Amino acid sequence: MFLYNLGIHAFKLGLQLASPFNPKAKLWLQGRRNWEENLRAKVKSIGLENAVWFHCASLGEFEQGRPVIEKLKKENPQQKIVLTFFSPSGYEIQKNYPFADLVAYLPADTPSNANTFLAILKPRLAIFVKYEFWLNYLFELDKQHIPTFLISTVIKKHQSFFKWYGGNFRRALATYKTIYTQDVYSIKLLRVLKVGTGVLAGDTRFDRVLQICSAPKKIKEIEDFAKDSFVIIAGSSWQKDEDYLIESYVRLKEKHPNLKLIIAPHEIDKKNIDRLCNLLVKNKLAFHLFSDNPPSYTDAILVINAIGFLSSVYQYGTIAMIGGGFNGGIHNILEPTVYGLPVIFGPNYKKFNEAFEVIDLNVGFVVEDADQLTNQLSVLIDNTETLTESSRLAKNYVLKNSGATNKIVDGLRAFL
Repeated sequence: MFLYNLGIHAFKLGLQLASPFNPKAKLWLQGRRNWEENLRAKVKSIGLENAVWFHCASLGEFEQGRPVIEKLKKENPQQKIVLTFFSPSGYEIQKNYPFADLVAYLPADTPSNANTFLAILKPRLAIFVKYEFWLNYLFELDKQHIPTFLISTVIKKHQSFFKWYGGNFRRALATYKTIYTQDVYSIKLLRVLKVGTGVLAGDTRFDRVLQICSAPKKIKEIEDFAKDSFVIIAGSSWQKDEDYLIESYVRLKEKHPNLKLIIAPHEIDKKNIDRLCNLLVKNKLAFHLFSDNPPSYTDAILVINAIGFLSSVYQYGTIAMIGGGFNGGIHNILEPTVYGLPVIFGPNYKKFNEAFEVIDLNVGFVVEDADQLTNQLSVLIDNTETLTESSRLAKNYVLKNSGATNKIVDGLRAFL
């Protein structure tokens, strides 16, 4: 544990050094300032003892924990919920989340912070989402006999549990009362580690996207823009995704005059939006920015330079190109598939089980460059039967894999 704790302190020091130049590092530090005093005050004023504590790394993990939080809260409105985040990108967007009685940053994982945090909060139980293995918190929870659960997780052979230095991480796995996994392979790997608390539940994100799809946010301007058109939506796109998509669009648009693009970049800061706009201008493509808010979008390309509603924008699409496949990894492919959109993405998808599954179903298609993207788009545009069948399979895929939330909540009830 000495090296682990040293690493935590080194990480904090690195953030302090970076904070004058890095806004996220600055938020990370500011959000944890006076955390002990603030937590004591909240616990006293709201009465948060015996709360159910959920911890998520960031926004993606929150979307996996969210269906469980909301089901627990709806079943028992009096149950207090505390939600913590590690990352500013999760906290800043969800700090006013209405189903939590307190939203806060998780204090750095030092022995003293873990002890103090739990001594103040005294949670009824703790629920960690997906990949959260903060050793000092887990060992302190175990020491205080607070039931702790891991939900929507995936165990993989490259993780620390299987390394020569992973003894403490293996010991941390044993502190969870139940580990709810997304897949059977994770259960098998847990057994290799001699951890018998794994339960196959599935991925709660399927429940979340179905929840969104059942009552999507209506955006009339985009609905009018997409009407009677073949609409490709680039979701959470990065530069390489956009380069290839725009090159393909230029090739295809003369043959397909009703072809339209909605581009929702992963980063919407001014520098990145200006870069994308310059790329469109360079290719002599007329476009609108969503923020321009004109009476109607008359051009064939719409750039979404705002956050918070991409999951609802997908309802107006025909095909989705998922960003990140030419960078660190693809983004959420379930948000478009729930609406029946086939998905196209780059080659960096190996970390995501659902990517392999949609590829096998002919719902997901991998492309390496603009040529392959153009060919794949042409197949889907020109062959109505292929597109219709992919759309049907996409919807069925999400429905078939739903239900994880109910399985998890059924298991938690005995501890509430």
